[in-house]
Amino acid sequence: AVVPLLLAAYGLAALAPTTPAGAPTLRMGLVQSNIVDYERLRREKGAEAVVREVLDTHVAMSHDAVERQGAQAVLWSETVYPTTFGAPKSEAGAEFDQAILQVVDAARVPFVFGTYERDAQGEYNAAAFVEPGRGLLGFYRKTRLFPFTEQVPAWLDSAALRSLLPWTGHWRPGNGARPMPLRLANGREVPVLPLICLDDMDTGLAVDGTRLGAQVILTMSNDAWFGTAPLGAQLHLAAASMRSVETRRPQFRVTHSG
Repeated sequence: AVVPLLLAAYGLAALAPTTPAGAPTLRMGLVQSNIVDYERLRREKGAEAVVREVLDTHVAMSHDAVERQGAQAVLWSETVYPTTFGAPKSEAGAEFDQAILQVVDAARVPFVFGTYERDAQGEYNAAAFVEPGRGLLGFYRKTRLFPFTEQVPAWLDSAALRSLLPWTGHWRPGNGARPMPLRLANGREVPVLPLICLDDMDTGLAVDGTRLGAQVILTMSNDAWFGTAPLGAQLHLAAASMRSVETRRPQFRVTHSG
């Protein structure tokens, strides 16, 4: 009987509220559009039309979150902007980039959204941080790439393998946890830890980010590939919530399908 009592006492002490009364809060606008099958839409409507539809939907929902619900910042899902932000590959891409910057300026709050980043080494699954009046602050690059979907080990990569797995990407991994500043309209700066999809299964990333000063976890995922098996998405959510338990940090999480 002593062992359960000691465990219970420890739990009561460890889980006691640590946020003092009157401490500042953070109100995030979580945008989840339920636009999930990008590939099918791209085949039916074309890539440019799909990007425009996705952006129009997210802009409308973000406007509602900020103007009607008082959001201090906005969070979109993983790869919701399905091309390289800040390094456009076409004139249309440059126009979309400019449109997002204008939306952020008009909203007067910072935006965080899933996109891709490109440099001389290749492309990355990334989270872009965009501030009103300042533009692109920087990126977090996804660290834990999904095997045989986003990346193939170099020693195994071949044309034959890619012919068998045509969906396999060429993305490069990031280099670990990177807290980013979320600068609010009232001048307050909140250090946040972005985690993208499989990142939120890595206890080490969350702990490292907390030790680097992150006060809030921002988790973005695209769980649409679970399709008609919602238990998979629920399991992912349940496992991701453990990062908050382990680090004692609140977490905001968005997916395409909600």
